[in-house]
Amino acid sequence: MSAPEAGGPSSAAPLVFVYGTLRKKARGPVQAALTRGWSFVGYGTVAADLYDFGAYPGAVPSVTAGARVRGELYRVPNEPETLARLDHHEGEEFARASVDVTLDSGEPERAWIYWYRGEPGGRRIRSGDYLELGTPAG
Repeated sequence: MSAPEAGGPSSAAPLVFVYGTLRKKARGPVQAALTRGWSFVGYGTVAADLYDFGAYPGAVPSVTAGARVRGELYRVPNEPETLARLDHHEGEEFARASVDVTLDSGEPERAWIYWYRGEPGGRRIRSGDYLELGTPAG
């Protein structure tokens, strides 16, 4: 996990944008335990391309005009171990960075996201919505 970039979300009440297995309808028991204590803020999108790697997706900053990734925005507990646990869960394949989120209401927010760090080798999910694949929780 690389060090997060400067200028991220407020540390007073960190926001995290999730687009894959941490979304409500995709969580298994491990993900449910990891997200305990999180407060749902809303649904939204970020400018990104989304790829399917089988067991999980990976988002990369958009190179495709108009591409958006759909996900959920959460306020997470402001405890040092919260983001440290999330960093560990995401592993070396993903890097935490700040991103502009557009909520469905049109309201902008700044949040943490985990970008896929490698070359996207999976199939691109054109809809930008991991849940449309029908991926079961687990």
